[in-house]
Order: sequence, then structure tokens, then C-alpha cells
Amino acid sequence: MSCVYLPSLAWSDISTDELFELSMEELLDIEVEIATGQSLKLSHVPAVVNVITAAEIEAMGVTEFSQVLEMIPGVHVYLNPVARLESHFSIRGIHTADNSQVLVLLDGHDVAYVGTGSTPTGFRMPVANIARIEVMKSPGSALYGADAFAGVINIITKSADEINGTQAGWRQGSFNSQDIWLQHAVSLNDRWDLAFSLETSESDGDDGRIVKYSDEIFGFSGNGPLETRYDYSNAQVTLSNEDWKFKLWNWNLDDAGHGQGAAQVVDPTGNDQSELYLVDIQHEKKDLFAGWNLSSRFNYELVELDAHFLLYPPVGPFVDGVIGDPGATQRKSSLSFRADYTKFAGHRLLLGVGSEWVEVDPREVKNFGTGGADGVIVDVTGTQFAYMVRESRTVNHILLQDEWDVDDDWALTAGVRYDNYSDFKDTTNPRIAVVWKELSKLTTKFLYGRAFRAPAFSELYFQNNPATLGNRNVSAEKIDTYEAVLDYRPVSEFNVVLSIFRYHISDLIDRSFGIPARNIGKQKGSGFELETNWHVNSKLQLRGFYAFQNAEDGVTAADVPNAPQQQFYASAHWGFLPQWFLGTQMKWIADRKRAVGDQRPDIGDYTILDATLKRRQLLPNMDFTFSVRNLLDEDAREPTLFELAHTQGATIPGDYPLAGRSFYGEISFAL
Repeated sequence: MSCVYLPSLAWSDISTDELFELSMEELLDIEVEIATGQSLKLSHVPAVVNVITAAEIEAMGVTEFSQVLEMIPGVHVYLNPVARLESHFSIRGIHTADNSQVLVLLDGHDVAYVGTGSTPTGFRMPVANIARIEVMKSPGSALYGADAFAGVINIITKSADEINGTQAGWRQGSFNSQDIWLQHAVSLNDRWDLAFSLETSESDGDDGRIVKYSDEIFGFSGNGPLETRYDYSNAQVTLSNEDWKFKLWNWNLDDAGHGQGAAQVVDPTGNDQSELYLVDIQHEKKDLFAGWNLSSRFNYELVELDAHFLLYPPVGPFVDGVIGDPGATQRKSSLSFRADYTKFAGHRLLLGVGSEWVEVDPREVKNFGTGGADGVIVDVTGTQFAYMVRESRTVNHILLQDEWDVDDDWALTAGVRYDNYSDFKDTTNPRIAVVWKELSKLTTKFLYGRAFRAPAFSELYFQNNPATLGNRNVSAEKIDTYEAVLDYRPVSEFNVVLSIFRYHISDLIDRSFGIPARNIGKQKGSGFELETNWHVNSKLQLRGFYAFQNAEDGVTAADVPNAPQQQFYASAHWGFLPQWFLGTQMKWIADRKRAVGDQRPDIGDYTILDATLKRRQLLPNMDFTFSVRNLLDEDAREPTLFELAHTQGATIPGDYPLAGRSFYGEISFAL
């Protein structure tokens, strides 16, 4: 459990001027589902969970979902060091290049691309249609299966009740950024509700983020701005009643830059394009039989990924440059059933079964490594020269969970899940949690869980790609985590939460350059997170956390590189005049270590300050917001890729600069 950041008892229609009206006790009555799949009070969930709602997203001027995660203790948002500079999430020192140890869900649906085990290429999510984001830092494989390893992030979109009519908005800002959104919800009759949301987001990117590069293969050197432009849209239609929910979702990345370039040489002409289509059907029947609630879910997902890489400029026979155009089509379908039984005294039993099928059909056009003349563009799809051929996977699972209220003071949750994979070994993952509520002002939790990360297709099947070579004999990564939580509320308007953790990871997959993937890695970590939430008075709220982690390579005993050992966050929300609100937040990232053998100077600490000023009802039904991110224009940086075989240690010797100071103005309407 953790302190809650500006939520509401009913998730719908809460605005910044209503945030001060809820007491701490009311906040702790909020129910979440991420920990058990069933609604439980946040203070009693058998896991370490944080919730960020639309209210705080609005108060802090957040524009994209990855920025929300900067508010979560122990979570660090960093840049993909390999290519594209996508936002990745380090949790408690579990920090990897591909980010596949974190399970990202949209309304409970796994949005991972199985080729990498991470979110689809260029994945970003605008915030206008987000009702809340639930983050669980405890292992979740006993409930969710693969990749709920370091944590689970569930993006929950707004229901028809939460949209409540028509909402629209426009935001314009630095780097020629623009966001437009339109939402509408209507009751079709006494039973059915229809909700619609459309959001578009685009930016030229910050061209002041200049890096120098020096490549030893072709002898290129130079400098240029990181390519951080993007242009995407997000659309969703939901038809629902008490028993059924039908959802259509489309996420479309029309264009995105390649960040630092696929070969660590700035690529101004390359681009990514992605599309994701989802059909999701859910059915729930309560009290179908005495004490039995039954639910089922079917979905079908289609993902199209395409990239154009200019790996190197013209040289030798490559008169048009070294070009690679990889792509893939992913098809995924799943069917699951859940049954929970509540008539067994003091127990709530959950039984689940399900099956998922996924197929990746790759394609590739390039002018190198084709078996022919260098510089000639060839379609190598389906041949031995492609980066992968078509592969598929089937996963079947069964899970059992018991939530047992031993008495008024003690609760025990125990669960286990078995997953059987068609392309590697099966796996069983248990968890157990004890929650003690005997003292009126103190809740104590003791947690244990095991989780796994399934090998991505890149780690099993990639070929002709020296950066990642697959190995069909690689197996899942495993983690065992132990946690203790103290939640103390000495007075009704203040609480403090201390979470202590220790974990051990085995069979980490190593993907060294030019070497097939191998289960040779280990890692251990420990640390704590201290959080506070204080309603000072009816106009001022303060929140903050300090997080410390010590993660070590289990083989070399060296610190895990690039992951911050210390984090500090503080925010204040102040209603200083009627209808006027000021939100400020500050984050401090410190003590990131270089990899073994990396002789570059230490990675610099940084502090970033954001501020948001909001005026409600500036005109009838219209709100105005002005935000500044990185107010002090801090020279904040994230580490570049280190290559031990590279004589300079890195193609880009300096670290990646984060975006500089930026300004955003927003108007929103409720009709």
C-alpha cells in the first residue's frame, strides 16, 4: 500500500477544486483491483500499490502517461539507451535496456509487443481519457502471469459516467507541440451507455538536445539534435451495461523520430510507424449461482510495426547510405474465465483459466547482409537473411487465489498460477500476503511473491542482428521478493507509509553484442520507500517520498548501472484564491553508477521543478491551464549505451540530455 495521490471516492467527475474536501480516512476507503483482481480498500490491499487519478494529472499539468510514473516512489522514468529514446521504467533498481520486466496494461489488457517484451515501438499515451493509473511494485505473476516481474502498470480509461456529457480541449506548447481531444458519453436507454474518446498529439521535439557521436566501424563522427518528434492519435469506443462491455481501441503512430539513431549515429530521415487495433469483449454475471460471480473476457489484437532506418550516411558502395526497413505484424487473441465464490465463511475464492495465442510475422527490406551486392536494396522477408522468420506462441494458464479474513484484525491472501508455454518450459508462481489491522492507527503487511519474465521472441529467434541474437534454449527469468509495509495514521489528515523490500533474481538473460542470449545473470536488491500525505488545511495539500535502493549484480557484486540509488519527490497543491490553483512538483534523481569498465565521468544528479497554474471557469464551462516543465532549465541527462568492445566505451560519449524548459497553455471545455 502507499499513500494516495489526490484520488476520489467516486472516480468520476472530480476536479481540482474538489480535491481538498476529502479526508485521509476517505482517501483510504478507495478501492483498487490491481492487487487481487477484486475490489479492495487501498489501505488493505495485499501488495505495494500507488494510485494516480485524473485529478492529480490535471493538477500537476501532466501531458503524457509516462510523466505520471515520475510521481511513484521507487519508479524511475528513463530513456531507451539503445534506440528511439522511448520512455522506460526502472523499478527498485531493476533497470534494463528493453524494459521487458514491467507489465503495462490498458484496462487490464497486456499491450506488450512479444518481439521485444515491451510496449509497441514509440508507445505514448495522452492523458485526457485516463481515469487513473494503478501501479503495483510487488510481483504479480501469481495473478497476471508473464512480465509482472518488477511491477504492473494499469492505465484505466474513463467510463461513460466519468466523461459525463461532452469534454473537449486543446493544448499548445514548446517544440511546436499540440494536443487536441474530444470525448462524449451518452445513455442510449435505461441499460446501455456509449462512450467515445479521440485524442491527437504531435511535437517537433526539442532540437536543443544536441549530442556528439563517433563510430569506429565506418569512421563517422559528428553532432546533431536527438530526433524526438512524434505524431500519433488514440481513439476508443466503449458500449457497456451492467453485464457487458464492448470496446474498440485504435492507437496510431503516424511518425516518430529515432532519437539517437539505431546505430547511435543521429538519423534525421528515419522514422517509426505503428498501429494497434483491439477488440475487447467482457462479460460479468454476479450471483449467477448462490455465492458465485462469473466473468469472461475475449480480445483480439492486431499490431503493425514499420521502421525506416538510415543506419549510416553514404559510404563506399552504400551510395544511399546503409538502409534497414524492418517491420512486423503481431496478431494476438486471448480467452479467459474467472469465477469467485464468497459463501465460504471468511473466504473469497478466485479460480481462473485462460489461453492466449500470439504470432509475429516479420518483414524486412535492406541493402546490407542480403547475400547479394552491398548497397542494393533487397526484400529479405522469409529468407535466411531476415532478422526473424514467422513464429508463434500459445500460453495456457490456471490460477487459484484465496482471500481469507481470519478475523477483524487479520487477513491472509494466498495465490498460485501455473503457465504452460508452447515454446519453452512451464512455470509456477506463488504469492502470500498477511495484513494486520489490529491497531486503529497502524496497518502492517508482510508479503512474499515469485514472478517470471518470459523470453521475448528477440531472445529466442532473432538472427542476423548482432545487437540481439536469439537462442531457442533460453528460459524465463525469475524473481523472489520479500516486503514489509507499515502504514501509520497518527491523525486523520496525515499518514506516513514505510515499505521495505528485498529481492533475488536468477536466470537473467544476457544479450551481449554478437553473443546468443543466455541465462547467466543474477541480481539482488534491497531498499525502502518512505511516503507522506498531509492535508495541511482546506486549501493546501503536501505529498512526498524518499526512495533508496541498493541493487547489485549477483555475479560481479558491482552496482547495477544507471539505476538511481536515491530519489526524492515533493508536490504541493494550493487553492490560493477561489477558482485559482497552483500545483508544483520537484523530483531529485541521484547516485547512478556506470557499468563495470566504463571510465567516463560519473552520471550527474539532477533536480527538476514543474509548476502548473489553473483557473477554473475562466469563461462559462471553460478552464484555462498554464504549465512550465523543467522550470529552472536543468541540464538533466540519462546515460548513453556503453559498449565494452568499443575503444571509446560509447558511440555517443556524452549522456542524453533531457528536454529543456518548456511551456504549455491549455483550454478545456465541459459541455
